[in-house]
Amino acid sequence: MAEPLLKCPNNWVHGSLEPDPTKGLVISADSGSTPNTDNDDYWDGDISWLTPKEIASKEYGIYVSQTERKLTTLGLRNCSTHLHPPGTVLLTKRAPVGIVAVNTVPMAVNQGFICFTCGDLLRPLYLAYWLRFNRPYLELVANGSTYPELYIGDLFEFEISVPPIEEQDKILEIISALQFASLLGIPLEQSAITSEQRNLSMKMRHLRKEFSVAIDHYFLVTVY
Repeated sequence: MAEPLLKCPNNWVHGSLEPDPTKGLVISADSGSTPNTDNDDYWDGDISWLTPKEIASKEYGIYVSQTERKLTTLGLRNCSTHLHPPGTVLLTKRAPVGIVAVNTVPMAVNQGFICFTCGDLLRPLYLAYWLRFNRPYLELVANGSTYPELYIGDLFEFEISVPPIEEQDKILEIISALQFASLLGIPLEQSAITSEQRNLSMKMRHLRKEFSVAIDHYFLVTVY
C-alpha cells in the first residue's frame, strides 16, 4: 500500500471508495444508462436525466438541478438506471473523466457516471471536493482502447481519509466563503470570511507552495 503524502489524525476515518455500509463512508456506487432514444414514449417526461457534457462546462458551481432532457416513468422503467436521491455525488467516468457534481433534485443519469451515496460519516459535498481535488489521479487511472474511461473497480482502489463531520462542515464553510469572494472579485483580505477561516486558507496556500504537487491537506489520496 502506498503511504499518504501527509499524516492524518487518529480520529479520522480511513477507508476505500468501495461501498461498505458498516464503515459509514460510501453506502453504494453504481452507474446509469440511456433508454432507447427512438422510442418517444420514453422521453419528454418530468424525470431529470443527466449526461456528462451538461456539467463539463461548470466552472465554479458543483450543484446540478436542471437537465437538458427528461424521462417518462416508462423510460425510467425500461433502462438500467434509477432515480438518485438529492445529495448523490455524480462523477463522470468518461468524456470527460473526473467532473463531479451533486444533485439537488431526484435525478437519473446515463452510463457516463459513477454515482456515490454517502453514509453518515461523509458529507456528499466533502466527497465531491475530494474527487475534484484528486482529478489528476483519476485521469491517470482511466484507461481504454477508444477513449479514457474510469472503471469502477479501479476507483475502489483509492483510499480516503475523512475528518469528523464537524470538521468537514468547517472545511466546506471555508471553501464556500472563498468561492463566494472569488465570484465577486473581492480580494481575500477584504472578503467577509472570519479571521479563523482566513488563517486556515493561508495555511492551505502555504502547503501548496511547500509541496510540489497541488494536494490539499484535507483531500489526500492513497492507491493500493
